[in-house]
Amino acid sequence: MASRFLRKDLNSFSPYSVTYYPDFIKLDANESPFELPDEVREEIKRQFSKLSLRIYPDPSVLELRKSIASFLDIEGLTEENIAVGNGSDELLQYIFIAFPNREDTVLYPNLSFEMFPVLSRIAGVKDISLEVNDSLELETQSVIDAFYQCKPRLFLICRPNNPTGWAISREGLLKILEDAKRNDILVVIDEAYSEFMKESLSCLIKEYDNIIILRTFSKAFSLAGLRLGYAVSNREIINDLMAVKLPYNVDIFSQMVGRIVLKYKDMILPRVEEIIKERNRLYESLSRLSGVRVFPSDANFLFFYCEDESLMDRLLSYKIKIRKFEPRHPLLKNAYRITVGRREDNDRFIFAMEEILT
Repeated sequence: MASRFLRKDLNSFSPYSVTYYPDFIKLDANESPFELPDEVREEIKRQFSKLSLRIYPDPSVLELRKSIASFLDIEGLTEENIAVGNGSDELLQYIFIAFPNREDTVLYPNLSFEMFPVLSRIAGVKDISLEVNDSLELETQSVIDAFYQCKPRLFLICRPNNPTGWAISREGLLKILEDAKRNDILVVIDEAYSEFMKESLSCLIKEYDNIIILRTFSKAFSLAGLRLGYAVSNREIINDLMAVKLPYNVDIFSQMVGRIVLKYKDMILPRVEEIIKERNRLYESLSRLSGVRVFPSDANFLFFYCEDESLMDRLLSYKIKIRKFEPRHPLLKNAYRITVGRREDNDRFIFAMEEILT
């Protein structure tokens, strides 16, 4: 229940909550199935013993920004092109603080990251969601048409998209960027799952001064519990974000671990290949099931429809938890998302699905 002090336009908001099921196979939040390698964990322990927790962390996160710039390996890119946040969600919030005015419009696909409409409402801007087609893809021309009709300040898109796994083509996105530049629209590309499609568009910041790329350590680097993300853009936009962010927003431990996992990237990132192989195997298995329509994915999860409306409860009886979507949109009726897990967990999920649906 809201207090009498809450803004009237936020009365329908409620705290974010998650139901935890101990000893269940957890395939609902797009987390990595892998813990950090033992060698990396030992390095974290050694470095932690040297930390002084009595002093504040570096508010500029300078050393981690340097490490990220080196990791991205883009000619001319430096730490001045990087901002680090307490998860990429925080940086997305700073984008809403820094750029749209209250009279501005924000544009995004209607089946996309759930924080887009939430942050739009908190910022008090007008938000417009674009319809996807029957294949759950956003058509390039519909975006360009909306630029001229709605004249948005911001256009937000995930590549690959959460929750569907679809990724707009490079060619389609370049067309959008050209029209966005002509219309002075800031384009935010959330690349939380880009490692699973083996392509990042961070290099485009050299050609376009109206884009921000958001990336995270949560997925491919197995650090969802740490909350660490970063933005890549031109120096002016990064300076804008640094100007509105809270001081000391990234704690000293997170800064340290971020540097360590980048140091050991060649040990951690090859596991992405295993996830991709399991994703493809899981897709083939789901495709063979009657009453299931599963969609191709470039992320570490699969989006599917199932005619059995009791599926979620029945999977819980097998101690398996996946994501079921509330039907806030017709395209989310009987819609589910499963995170690609360890091979044995994926096998148990497929076994349960076969028993439930046959």
